[in-house]
Amino acid sequence: MNKYWLGAFAACVALLIASVSTASPEKLSFGPGRPVPPGNALKGQHTFDAICWACHSRDLSGGKAPPLTGPAFYRIWQGRRVDALSDFIRNSMPRDDPGFLSDEMARDLVAYIVTRANNPGTQTGGKAGK
Repeated sequence: MNKYWLGAFAACVALLIASVSTASPEKLSFGPGRPVPPGNALKGQHTFDAICWACHSRDLSGGKAPPLTGPAFYRIWQGRRVDALSDFIRNSMPRDDPGFLSDEMARDLVAYIVTRANNPGTQTGGKAGK
């Protein structure tokens, strides 16, 4: 009976370690190879291309609105909670219709923005974020 419990305990520990090691980042981190928060970056790109680009420009560099990439953006958001950026986007954007975006759309936009920062040279970084 002891071997059974020892094996079950070992399996639980292994499962716990695996779930922690694959957990999404709770805080934003920008730079090549850094993790991307949960969300579908490709869907985020589609939302960005349909709604956000007119103010933030297609390359996220800003224009009528602040940039969503680069040193100034990273200084503001680096180390902050992922849901802080997601909530800000959901509750404040677009400026002419705040609250229009769903929770899922906001999460997908964050995944797209971080994917662009963490996988330079690609549009969505492949399957990152989902």
